[in-house]
Amino acid sequence: MKNVLIIVSHPREESLTVSMASAHAEASKNVGNSVEVIDLYRCEKQQPFFTYEDANGVYQTEEMTYFQEKIEKADEIVFFFPYWWGSMPAILKNFLDWNLSKGFAFTYENGRPKGLLEGKHVKLFTTTGAPKFFYTITGANRRLKNMFKEQIVNFCGMKLESCNIYGGVDTSGKNVEAILADVPMKI
Repeated sequence: MKNVLIIVSHPREESLTVSMASAHAEASKNVGNSVEVIDLYRCEKQQPFFTYEDANGVYQTEEMTYFQEKIEKADEIVFFFPYWWGSMPAILKNFLDWNLSKGFAFTYENGRPKGLLEGKHVKLFTTTGAPKFFYTITGANRRLKNMFKEQIVNFCGMKLESCNIYGGVDTSGKNVEAILADVPMKI
């Protein structure tokens, strides 16, 4: 049994992103995992916009303690988000800026970074409007995966288990059923 923390970030509650997170949570519970879902847009613990002044002297807030306790407890962290403007939604970036803080997620030893969240596995699930091949030939998929893997996940001592990018998601909903059937297969 694993403790699975699902972080979902989409402003629309009726979105495919939220449905994907729900499908993954249900499948994970069905195999005996303990699952907690944090919806960053609807969570009771909202964090203000992270500013540079905060980066130089981060003070421990009630919200940081809340989220860091959940991260600490998790064996696996699963992110669900739409792939917007070549990256993640700002609310997810803000979550990472606040909660993967120095002293909790990483430190420096002899001037080199050392991840403190060893033993945790990370999975990414994201959707794009254009067909996946477009993001593949432009290198966007590789950039997203490498950014998460090298600059977030590995930096904090975790391991990226999978990066799942679903392309061609549009308002017609033509591939929604296939996506929702695939997501639970990746628990």
